[in-house]
Amino acid sequence: MTDVSTETASDEDTADTADEAEDSQDDAAEDASGHAAAEDDGDGGSTDNAALAAGEIPPDPVRDRLLIPALLPFLCMIAVALYTLNVSRIFLAGDSTSALVIAAGITIAILAGAAIISASPRLRTSSVTMVMAFVVIILVSAGMLSLGPSLNTGKGGTGGPLPQPTGAAASTVSVQALASIKFNATEFTAKAGVVQIDYSGAAGHTLQFRTLDYKGFPLSTSGGPSKGKVTLKPGKYQIFCTIDSHAQQGMEATITVT
Repeated sequence: MTDVSTETASDEDTADTADEAEDSQDDAAEDASGHAAAEDDGDGGSTDNAALAAGEIPPDPVRDRLLIPALLPFLCMIAVALYTLNVSRIFLAGDSTSALVIAAGITIAILAGAAIISASPRLRTSSVTMVMAFVVIILVSAGMLSLGPSLNTGKGGTGGPLPQPTGAAASTVSVQALASIKFNATEFTAKAGVVQIDYSGAAGHTLQFRTLDYKGFPLSTSGGPSKGKVTLKPGKYQIFCTIDSHAQQGMEATITVT
C-alpha cells in the first residue's frame, strides 16, 4: 500500500510540473506577440521604421498631389521674372560691348552649372537649392546695383522725348558715317550747354545718344533729320548707330563735354 500511494503522488507531481511548464510557454508566447504588436503600433509600424532607417520619406498625398503641383509653376514663374528683370537692368546699365560680355558669361555659367548637376546624380536636393538661392541673390543684388544707371534715360520724367533746346548753340559737333561702318572718329569734344550735332556721310546710318532722348533723334543720313540740338552738361556721352548690329561692329563714339 505504501508503494502504490507513493507512485500515485509522484505521478501527480510530474503532471503538475508539466502543466506549469506549458503555462509558462504560453505566457512567454503571449508576451512576445504583445511586444511585437506594441512595436508595430507604437512608432508607425515596423515598415515605416525600416523606411526611415533607410533614409526614405513616406509618401504624403497632400504634399505630392496638391502642394507641389500647385506651387511649382508659380515658383518657376517668379524665378523667370526675377532673372529677366534683373538681367535686363544689367544690360541697360552698360553699353553694347559690356552687354555682350555679360550675356556670354551668363550663358557659359548656365551651361557649366547644368553640366555639373547632370554629372552628379547623387547631388542632394538641399545642395541644389542652396546653389540656386545663391544665384538668385547675386542676380537680385546686381539688378539693384544697376537700377539707377538703367533708368538714366535722360527723359527727366516727362513721359516722352525732350524737346530740342532753342537758341544759339554753344558748340557744334560734326559726325560723319563712313562706309566701313564706323564714325569718322571715336572721340568728340563739345562745350557745356546747347550742342548742335551735324550728321553726314554714307547713306543708311543713324546717330542716337545712349542716355538721352530728344525729339528729332536719331539723326539719319538717309532722308531723316541730319541736324539736331541737345543740352549737355559736363561729362561723357555715347553716341551710336541704331541700325542692326552696326554699334557692335564699331559704329559708336564718345562726346566729352567740358
